[in-house]
Amino acid sequence: MPLAHRGFIVGIEKAPRALLGYLAKTPEADKHLRKPWRTPEGAGPKDLENQQRTFDRALSEPKLMFVSHILQYGPDTRGNGFSVRQLHSSYSGSALTPVAQPLKAPSQLAKGVYEQGWGAMGHLEHAIDQEITQAKQDGRPFTHVLFVSMGWNNDQIEALERYNAIIQTTRNAAGGSENFDPLVIGITWPSVWGGTSVLDIANRALHIGSYAVKSVDADEIGYSYANHILNGILARIENKHGIGTIAIGHSMGARIVTRAYYSADMLRNAPVRSGQGPLVIGLQGAFSANRFNPGYELVPIVRLLFSGEGAPYQDHSAPHGDLVLTWSKHDRANPIARFATGARHVGGKTGNTTIQKTPALKEKFALFTWPHGGLGDSYCPQDQQKTKVAFVDASDIIKSHGDIRNPEVGKLIWQTIACYRG
Repeated sequence: MPLAHRGFIVGIEKAPRALLGYLAKTPEADKHLRKPWRTPEGAGPKDLENQQRTFDRALSEPKLMFVSHILQYGPDTRGNGFSVRQLHSSYSGSALTPVAQPLKAPSQLAKGVYEQGWGAMGHLEHAIDQEITQAKQDGRPFTHVLFVSMGWNNDQIEALERYNAIIQTTRNAAGGSENFDPLVIGITWPSVWGGTSVLDIANRALHIGSYAVKSVDADEIGYSYANHILNGILARIENKHGIGTIAIGHSMGARIVTRAYYSADMLRNAPVRSGQGPLVIGLQGAFSANRFNPGYELVPIVRLLFSGEGAPYQDHSAPHGDLVLTWSKHDRANPIARFATGARHVGGKTGNTTIQKTPALKEKFALFTWPHGGLGDSYCPQDQQKTKVAFVDASDIIKSHGDIRNPEVGKLIWQTIACYRG
């Protein structure tokens, strides 16, 4: 399954510290990230402490996320369609090289893999700069930079298939590539425990049981690599080329891109955007509505084991961009999360109910409804949103948690882009 558009795939994996050549267990030792250090006026007394505790725990775990490979997709120089080339690989072999026998995972990765992955981000930034420059010289400049992430239980092949589908339905809704022809940067990550078959009982148990671990992994990627791409690399690209960034995530992918959106302060030496910030579209987000709620604490019985997140999304004005979230009453994904941790996912009915019934949350959201067939030019949350998060009821077009590839969702995405960045 190739990426059918010009762009890049950043592959992220997870491995023990010793294998990555990164033994430091103090978060302060990280050269690229710093722990949360501020909360806005009106924050709860434990918000900053809880955010810092979450950060410390992730960077002190026996395993860490690392950038294992970066692939670039684009036109074949011989005119034979698209080709793929490898910008970075942590492995001695390459999936792009024909071999007589299937490649086996090496018993030892190359020395210093963790830092090499961060270093490869510099190669990615240079390649993005070159692609945008070349497209301008060819007379077919990109209309946007599209940063995308899929969620829980999506392996790399499934993620690429969904990226291709979403881009195509959005392009169709836009009326063709003259209006929507983005340079794509996609993330894939280790979101699956077990095999790909959901029919096998053991696999189903692993899939369900992985929720807690994978939600933490998604956050770690959000404030680290996704943060660096969104608020580091793409901020500099925007400043240089004047091109806008659209970030789209689904489910835990929405968790990743929103966590990145609110985490620029956690980057060391983050650039200052000279223009408009990113437009972030979270489709059926798998994170709690209480991330926006200052001073929120977990239910008492859960509080005995977990400290809570510290409402990391409470300051909507800080990122200087725009955030649009969809929800559907038909989204019933993983109800266990609500009863296990008190999380009320913004993508489903429980998240909407929490927002509607919580004054501190309701004042942060502007509520909209997307009817079947769309609203044409009258759909533009920005007109009424002001400093609030746009919260769109998409129940008429999204009939299950994963129902995001249909043409109506493409229309919603395009009209949202046209509204904010038209």
